[in-house]
Amino acid sequence: MEPRLSKRSAALAAGALLLLCTLFILGRPGSTAEHDRYRGQLRQLRVATAQLEVDVLRQRLGMRETHGTQGHDFDALAARARALRVMPGFLSGEGLRSLTASLDAYLRALEDSRTLLATAREQDARIAALRQTFPQSVFATAAALPPGALREQVEALGVDVLTASRPSEERFGARVEGALERLAHLRKGPPLSAAANAALDDLAARTRELAALSRSADASFQALLDHSASSEAERLISTYLQLQEQSQSRAERTRIVLFGVSLLLVGYVFVVLVRLARASAALGELNRGLEARVAERTQALSAASAEARASDARKAAILEASPDGIVVLDEVGRVVEFNPSAEAHFRLRSVQAVGADFLTLALPASLPAAQRDSVRAALQRDDGPAARVESPCLRADGGVFPAELTFARVHADGPPRVTVFVRDLTERKTVERMKNEFISTVSHELRTPLTSIRGSLGLLEGGIVGELPAQALDMVRIARTNTERLIRLINEILDLEKMESGMLELKLQPQTAQDLVEATLLGVQGMAETAQVTLRSDVEGAPQVKGDRDRLIQVLTNLVSNAVKFSPPGASVVVAAAGMEDGRVRFSVTDQGPGIPEEKMGRLFGRFQQLDASDTRSKGGTGLGLAISQAIVEQHGGRIEVLSRPGEGATFHFSLEALRAPA
Repeated sequence: MEPRLSKRSAALAAGALLLLCTLFILGRPGSTAEHDRYRGQLRQLRVATAQLEVDVLRQRLGMRETHGTQGHDFDALAARARALRVMPGFLSGEGLRSLTASLDAYLRALEDSRTLLATAREQDARIAALRQTFPQSVFATAAALPPGALREQVEALGVDVLTASRPSEERFGARVEGALERLAHLRKGPPLSAAANAALDDLAARTRELAALSRSADASFQALLDHSASSEAERLISTYLQLQEQSQSRAERTRIVLFGVSLLLVGYVFVVLVRLARASAALGELNRGLEARVAERTQALSAASAEARASDARKAAILEASPDGIVVLDEVGRVVEFNPSAEAHFRLRSVQAVGADFLTLALPASLPAAQRDSVRAALQRDDGPAARVESPCLRADGGVFPAELTFARVHADGPPRVTVFVRDLTERKTVERMKNEFISTVSHELRTPLTSIRGSLGLLEGGIVGELPAQALDMVRIARTNTERLIRLINEILDLEKMESGMLELKLQPQTAQDLVEATLLGVQGMAETAQVTLRSDVEGAPQVKGDRDRLIQVLTNLVSNAVKFSPPGASVVVAAAGMEDGRVRFSVTDQGPGIPEEKMGRLFGRFQQLDASDTRSKGGTGLGLAISQAIVEQHGGRIEVLSRPGEGATFHFSLEALRAPA
């Protein structure tokens, strides 16, 4: 496989190139056309503003205007200034705000100049009107005065006012004030007529008004010159040029930064491409190795798949050939699979069984509720080993057959499944019944002659036919002892047969623990004396139980006789009974024997089980006593348990429900 770049690598390289192009575009110097156009508009505004102010001065000096100073001229300048609000795009936000503020200042100055010019022109008009009527006032006043200095002063005042080139000259005000002071001084002479005083007062008032208007007009023009719009226009141009220079500086710095970033990006792209080329080469090598491994794995997988198919075929063959019925159930107990043996057991085809509820399909309606519940509990069991129960099962034709059902929950991928192994016990039950009948028959047939033999041997041992020689007496005693042992074995076998067939009947009656213990000790006292073992009774209070007296004494006798047999001479065996807090009565037999190893405790209650063959020869016994005792205790609602350590003796104990005394 040839090394090549992946789609992701190609996309990364393309993105880097696109970013480089973008940085190149952003880093180019901006166009100067917009700057030149805006700067030209600002200069035109400044020139037009200066021309307007020059025309105002020319008009003030009485010269002819060249461009005009009327209101529409001011409006045209304002319109030009407002057009400048469309500013170049390269200016920053702060620069736009600064330039806008300068434009606003220019517009305010232009509006102030318009207002000052209008005020000055109004005052000039009033001055012109006063100058037109001033000669009549001078003539009327001079006519009302007698010849003399006062009259000459009035005529001189009129000459000064009327001969001034313009009232706004600086010397005009001083000359008028001097003339008025001289006029006032001369009036202090000979008294004048009322008409003459009135004429003088009117002339003085007109003269002062004319002087005041002149000063006011001069002040308006001075304010117009001090705060001219052309200075604001000049400031506007300066502000713009400064902002343009700052923008160029920022653009230059940005271009430098973008150039540096571009260099870094080019370096990064170069490094990435080099690494990608190396990685592509390594990836090609890895791909070749991977292809080889995939080929090996594919071959191995094919072999494993063939083996799995063969294994599945073997499993299917085993499933088909299994003598036990195998039924697979889903999580709710419906049949999913039904093998041929199950079809034979239930006499039902698989297609008819699949999808049916197993308990409804397999259990007869007449099955007791307790037994049905035990089967359901085994089916619903989720942990632990496989659950095994015996129950009659229903055939499709209505017949019933005994079966052993084993429920095993399968934990694997997919939905949970339960496998049920169905074993037909019809043949086994038939064999067991025949065996039990044979054992019962043989036992009964053997017990009758053995009883007669034991009686005859007892009579011989008792000397009914005369005193026997010592050797013959020993032989008779041995024969009698073994005959009794055979009779006990037969009785125990008959008890087991009754228990297995459910024919063992218990005569349940109130029993005191003290009576049961004393009866037991009385029966084994001779055996204990022979073995030099001391028997002790330890009964607390007077607890009572409900049970079969003979069978309970049989259990205690078996436990005590075992304890005596396995206790050394001089030891003691304690038989205890006491009430417990849970409402039961606990019976226990404790010896001082060798104890029982933990690994052998599971064999204690088995049939024909003995822990040591040497003990069997020395101690005797059939190995059925504990099995029978356990069965009797279980029928009374209890269970025999053992506590023992090697070398520390053993304690066998069981508990029964206590019988409450009537209130």
